[in-house]
Amino acid sequence: MAPAFVLGAHLLPPDVRRRLARPRLFAELDRLRAGAGCRAVWIGAAAGCGKTTLAASWLAARAAASLWLRLDEGDRDPATFAGHLRQALQHAAGARAVRRWPAFTREHLACPALQIRRCARRLFGALPDEAVAVLDDVQAWHDDATLAPLLRSLVDEVRPGQCLVLLSQRPWPAALAELRADARVAVLDAASLAFDAHEVQAWSAMAGHADEGDAWLAHSAGWPLALGWLAAGLDARDLPALLSSSLLAGLDAADRAALDRAAWCPVADAATLSADEVHRLRRLAHSGVPIDAAGTPRAPRLRLHDLLRQALQQHQRETREPGELAATLADMARRLQAVDEDGAVALQLEAATLDTAHVGGADATLCTLAPAWLASARHAALRARIERLPEARRSAALWFWLAQAELPRSPGAARACADRALALLGPDEAGLAARCHALAIATHFQSFDDTRPLAARVSALRALGVAAETCDVRDSAQAGVAVGVWSALFLRQPTHPDCAAWQARVRALLHEPVDANIRLRAAMLLAKQSWYQGRHADLIALPALARIEPGRAGVQPYGRLLEGLMRQYVAWAGADWPAGLRCTHEALTVADEVGIHLLDAHLRLHGACFAALRGDDAQARAWLDAVAGQADPARRMEAWHHFTVRGWLALRGGDAAAAEAASRVAIDAAQAMGPDPHAMALALRCHALQTLDDAPALRTAQRELVALADATENRLAALHLHLLNAHTAAGSGDRDGCLRQLRQALRVARACALWAPIGIEPRATAALLNEAIAAGVERDAACRLARAMRLAPPPQASVHWPWPVRVRTLGGFAIEVDDRAVSAEGKQQKRPLELLQALVALGGSAGRERLADLLWPEAEGDRALDALEVALRRLRQLLGGPDAVPLRGGRLTLDPHHVWVDVLRAPLAARRPVDAFLPDQTAHWAVTARERLARGAPLSASLAA
Repeated sequence: MAPAFVLGAHLLPPDVRRRLARPRLFAELDRLRAGAGCRAVWIGAAAGCGKTTLAASWLAARAAASLWLRLDEGDRDPATFAGHLRQALQHAAGARAVRRWPAFTREHLACPALQIRRCARRLFGALPDEAVAVLDDVQAWHDDATLAPLLRSLVDEVRPGQCLVLLSQRPWPAALAELRADARVAVLDAASLAFDAHEVQAWSAMAGHADEGDAWLAHSAGWPLALGWLAAGLDARDLPALLSSSLLAGLDAADRAALDRAAWCPVADAATLSADEVHRLRRLAHSGVPIDAAGTPRAPRLRLHDLLRQALQQHQRETREPGELAATLADMARRLQAVDEDGAVALQLEAATLDTAHVGGADATLCTLAPAWLASARHAALRARIERLPEARRSAALWFWLAQAELPRSPGAARACADRALALLGPDEAGLAARCHALAIATHFQSFDDTRPLAARVSALRALGVAAETCDVRDSAQAGVAVGVWSALFLRQPTHPDCAAWQARVRALLHEPVDANIRLRAAMLLAKQSWYQGRHADLIALPALARIEPGRAGVQPYGRLLEGLMRQYVAWAGADWPAGLRCTHEALTVADEVGIHLLDAHLRLHGACFAALRGDDAQARAWLDAVAGQADPARRMEAWHHFTVRGWLALRGGDAAAAEAASRVAIDAAQAMGPDPHAMALALRCHALQTLDDAPALRTAQRELVALADATENRLAALHLHLLNAHTAAGSGDRDGCLRQLRQALRVARACALWAPIGIEPRATAALLNEAIAAGVERDAACRLARAMRLAPPPQASVHWPWPVRVRTLGGFAIEVDDRAVSAEGKQQKRPLELLQALVALGGSAGRERLADLLWPEAEGDRALDALEVALRRLRQLLGGPDAVPLRGGRLTLDPHHVWVDVLRAPLAARRPVDAFLPDQTAHWAVTARERLARGAPLSASLAA
């Protein structure tokens, strides 16, 4: 039987509609229909999504016997709907098929679903076994309360092999969830109705426009109604009007209001729309409206297709008063300014050109919004918007905000913009002039293309009445000036006579109720200075002084990243590498969440150091590689930091040549930055040259480091110099000179909390610290430095070397982990301690199978090895981690770099048998164990004895 259509007008002519092949969707419909127990397929999508065309084309392609009924508002009355079913059946099967059609009397109105069920039974009973019945415009039933019982009645009467196709502009009703749950109804995803690139190309070729497929796809976003418009040869400029007359006309007022607000938000989310509006937009996107829905329900990200956006914006321009629309745009600007950079640009372009009488002009609008944009680090949006204005229209204030926006990208360009603003300022604008000079000075903290002294800039500030002694840091604007000026002075010119006074004002603002973001930046810069100069002890109190609360209202996303960077500096001071790794991961997560990646390189480089000091070399390499993959040689601070860290980690890995090469790159970047970064890179080179035994080059580099240390009183440089001198003295046999230099180095480390100075070569440093420990010179500081840097003990390590684990067997059995005694009591400890004692008795290393056989001689099969694994896991937990007892080549070993055992360390020093060091060979448990083992007795009994 040929399909019987009851359809209204449609854009596509019948011949095109009937031949419109969509194999992808045809196959999906076939699959849904063939599902076990499936009786109906629901296609719920917004107007214009091509539901009718798809169903008609599918039936035509499959040559299926079908019945098609298009509903209207009259079908809300069950009696009318029953009459339409009768007419459809008569049209499809003839008059005989409806001779015994159930009568729909007044009495049936109390339970209309029961009568509809009887009608449906007659309908599907008369249709062929493979027939398809289509109900189009099911949304005419209006609400779920009416729809649910009628649909349930219809679906229940569909016979096996038949199919009911339901086309609606609404999604599948929740009231009928059980029909979908038991697979009686399958639902075709509305988003799949959009044409993909292959389908658009096929359609354009069929219509004789094969070369226009890409353009069609770009204009329409694959939306079927728009593609039909283009295929009919109609003007693409009229597509927005088409949406208004079709898709938008069918929406209710609340949905339309949500779309109208979202039209001015390129990315709409919970920050720009209400929860109800976000819910409505997500539901519309699910129904096929051209909206890209991403994110999560708690953090949605919704983007309207340009076609839909243009239609909505055009409609609002035509129907709303300019002042009303301008007010709406201004309100959306305030919402968007800290949320989405591209959205704010597009919005302000509309707001500034729509009605300047109401918005105040482009310059005024941008100047008003600029502080919030910059505080939220949306610099690119502000910069792009300002650059669209001709230079002749830019006021001095706008040049200043452009300078602020250029600062993160190109500090040199920011300085030039600040100078342009200064050229336009009059004598009565001293406040803005001071901010321009302060910004120009601050650029020297990031840009190193201009190495001229800062004296002229600082003098210009004084001429404007802005000086450290008169700066009122209780005012946020003046506090910002203080931070900007000092940031450049401490790095580029720390010997400037005003530097100390400006630093005092920056410290003072930490105690004032100024903007929290300014306090965060000030605290981070103070922490950075202390880190550069090796005054790590000053870092510990900074978070409390700054009253840092990054989660509270008013703290911008960039402030949260500054707080993360400062927590890294505090981790350096406490030698707390787990905390450093934790805050690194957290800060990088924040950067991904907010989309601000200005600090990623510095965060990862600190994190790489923490990972290496923690023993996680894989993580350290991963972060180094990530920085290298995004490196920009023009950013000298990042280049200096990158190659300083890379060189130090190479030195720790034993590659002194690679470390020396990296140090030269770091020095090249640091020479223009300032003396403190230069000193750090130069110290790295000195240690690398010392390892390479290049004495002439070392002497030259060391003289330069002495000059830098003397000029700035850099404590980190002083520590490096004392260690270098100690190494030289040790090499020449001057033990007293070596210990004198070590005492001074360790006093600096203790006073300044320098527990992991970047640049130190680990093996030479370990040998020097062992000398100090053996001689009792600042033993506590030497042990803490060795422990913090995870230094491996030298071959002749002193008994006082800070091994992470100590095992004492002479005079009794005892264990210490990080200098704390570990209890050897309890049932859980029995087997792990027996395993440890067995390893000691067997010389510190033994095969897994031998240990399993000795400790569990009666176990069968693999049960002994399984028991060994359990005991090993508990032993490692007892000793602080897997490093103490590594497994290599099937052998368990007490790592001599990690575990000190008195009975095993002694013969290493004197190269004599263990027994010679035992005071009472017959009483000592280790000797007893060996004797019993020699006789073949079980080891467990030997250890118990």
